[in-house]
Amino acid sequence: MDYKINFSERHKYDSRLEGITVPAVLKTGREEIELLAKLDTGSAYCLFERGCGEALGLPIEDGVHETIRTVNSRFDAYGHVISIQVLGIETESTVYFFADASIKRNVLGRRGWLDKVRLCLVDYEQLVYVADYNK
Repeated sequence: MDYKINFSERHKYDSRLEGITVPAVLKTGREEIELLAKLDTGSAYCLFERGCGEALGLPIEDGVHETIRTVNSRFDAYGHVISIQVLGIETESTVYFFADASIKRNVLGRRGWLDKVRLCLVDYEQLVYVADYNK
Protein backbone atom coordinates (compact mmCIF):
# COMPACT_ATOMS: atom_id res chain seq x y z
CA MET A 1 0.00 0.00 0.00
CA ASP A 2 1.30 3.47 -0.87
CA TYR A 3 0.73 6.46 1.37
CA LYS A 4 0.89 10.10 0.27
CA ILE A 5 1.34 13.16 2.44
CA ASN A 6 1.68 16.69 1.10
CA PHE A 7 4.28 19.12 2.41
CA SER A 8 4.44 22.88 1.85
CA GLU A 9 8.11 23.48 2.66
CA ARG A 10 11.44 21.77 2.02
CA HIS A 11 14.74 22.62 3.69
CA LYS A 12 18.20 21.26 2.97
CA TYR A 13 20.22 21.15 6.18
CA ASP A 14 23.98 21.05 6.60
CA SER A 15 25.02 17.52 7.59
CA ARG A 16 28.40 18.85 8.72
CA LEU A 17 26.72 20.54 11.70
CA GLU A 18 25.79 18.63 14.83
CA GLY A 19 22.16 17.59 14.66
CA ILE A 20 19.51 18.70 12.20
CA THR A 21 19.57 22.49 12.20
CA VAL A 22 16.80 24.74 10.85
CA PRO A 23 16.25 28.51 10.91
CA ALA A 24 13.59 29.83 13.28
CA VAL A 25 12.09 33.18 14.27
CA LEU A 26 10.68 33.82 17.75
CA LYS A 27 8.22 36.73 18.11
CA THR A 28 6.45 38.59 20.91
CA GLY A 29 4.53 41.73 20.05
CA ARG A 30 6.97 43.94 18.16
CA GLU A 31 10.11 42.04 19.13
CA GLU A 32 11.54 39.17 17.12
CA ILE A 33 14.76 37.21 17.04
CA GLU A 34 16.19 34.95 14.35
CA LEU A 35 18.14 31.87 15.41
CA LEU A 36 19.12 28.35 14.47
CA ALA A 37 17.44 25.46 16.27
CA LYS A 38 17.90 21.70 16.38
CA LEU A 39 15.06 19.28 15.62
CA ASP A 40 14.77 16.92 18.58
CA THR A 41 12.01 14.32 18.49
CA GLY A 42 13.14 13.11 21.92
CA SER A 43 12.64 16.46 23.63
CA ALA A 44 9.25 16.96 25.24
CA TYR A 45 9.52 20.76 24.95
CA CYS A 46 10.81 23.52 22.74
CA LEU A 47 13.76 24.99 24.65
CA PHE A 48 15.69 28.16 23.89
CA GLU A 49 18.62 30.05 25.30
CA ARG A 50 17.76 32.45 28.09
CA GLY A 51 19.32 35.29 26.09
CA CYS A 52 16.77 34.77 23.32
CA GLY A 53 13.92 35.30 25.77
CA GLU A 54 15.62 38.36 27.22
CA ALA A 55 16.12 39.77 23.70
CA LEU A 56 12.35 39.41 23.24
CA GLY A 57 11.80 41.45 26.41
CA LEU A 58 10.39 38.54 28.40
CA PRO A 59 10.73 38.48 32.20
CA ILE A 60 12.06 34.92 32.18
CA GLU A 61 11.22 33.92 35.78
CA ASP A 62 7.63 35.18 35.39
CA GLY A 63 6.97 32.23 33.07
CA VAL A 64 5.66 28.80 34.03
CA HIS A 65 8.43 27.01 35.95
CA GLU A 66 9.38 23.51 34.85
CA THR A 67 12.17 21.27 36.11
CA ILE A 68 13.17 19.18 33.12
CA ARG A 69 14.90 15.85 33.59
CA THR A 70 17.00 14.04 31.01
CA VAL A 71 18.79 10.72 31.25
CA ASN A 72 21.84 12.30 32.89
CA SER A 73 20.85 15.77 34.07
CA ARG A 74 18.13 18.12 35.16
CA PHE A 75 17.63 21.84 34.68
CA ASP A 76 15.07 24.57 35.21
CA ALA A 77 13.27 26.43 32.46
CA TYR A 78 10.40 28.92 32.22
CA GLY A 79 7.54 28.71 29.73
CA HIS A 80 6.11 31.64 27.79
CA VAL A 81 3.51 31.78 25.03
CA ILE A 82 5.09 33.27 21.92
CA SER A 83 4.85 33.06 18.15
CA ILE A 84 7.35 30.71 16.55
CA GLN A 85 8.05 30.55 12.81
CA VAL A 86 10.01 27.66 11.35
CA LEU A 87 10.41 27.00 7.64
CA GLY A 88 7.51 29.26 6.71
CA ILE A 89 5.08 27.85 9.27
CA GLU A 90 4.05 30.17 12.09
CA THR A 91 2.31 28.95 15.23
CA GLU A 92 1.64 30.23 18.72
CA SER A 93 3.13 27.96 21.35
CA THR A 94 4.36 27.70 24.89
CA VAL A 95 8.12 27.43 24.65
CA TYR A 96 10.67 27.30 27.46
CA PHE A 97 13.75 29.38 28.13
CA PHE A 98 16.61 27.91 30.14
CA ALA A 99 17.00 29.46 33.60
CA ASP A 100 20.77 29.01 33.29
CA ALA A 101 22.25 31.55 30.88
CA SER A 102 25.28 29.34 30.26
CA ILE A 103 23.20 26.73 28.38
CA LYS A 104 23.65 27.53 24.70
CA ARG A 105 21.15 25.35 22.87
CA ASN A 106 17.93 25.92 20.93
CA VAL A 107 15.68 22.89 20.49
CA LEU A 108 12.41 22.30 18.65
CA GLY A 109 10.67 19.54 20.58
CA ARG A 110 7.39 17.68 20.60
CA ARG A 111 5.17 20.07 22.54
CA GLY A 112 5.08 23.46 20.90
CA TRP A 113 6.35 22.61 17.43
CA LEU A 114 6.42 18.96 16.38
CA ASP A 115 2.82 18.57 17.59
CA LYS A 116 1.80 21.34 15.17
CA VAL A 117 3.41 20.11 11.95
CA ARG A 118 3.68 17.15 9.62
CA LEU A 119 7.35 16.27 9.32
CA CYS A 120 9.33 14.12 6.92
CA LEU A 121 13.05 13.61 7.28
CA VAL A 122 15.20 12.19 4.48
CA ASP A 123 18.58 12.15 6.18
CA TYR A 124 20.33 10.48 3.24
CA GLU A 125 19.60 13.64 1.21
CA GLN A 126 19.78 16.05 4.20
CA LEU A 127 16.20 17.17 3.54
CA VAL A 128 13.42 18.15 5.93
CA TYR A 129 9.87 18.49 4.62
CA VAL A 130 7.21 20.20 6.73
CA ALA A 131 3.60 21.32 6.53
CA ASP A 132 1.19 22.91 8.98
CA TYR A 133 -0.68 20.00 10.57
CA ASN A 134 -4.04 21.80 10.25
CA LYS A 135 -3.75 22.60 6.54
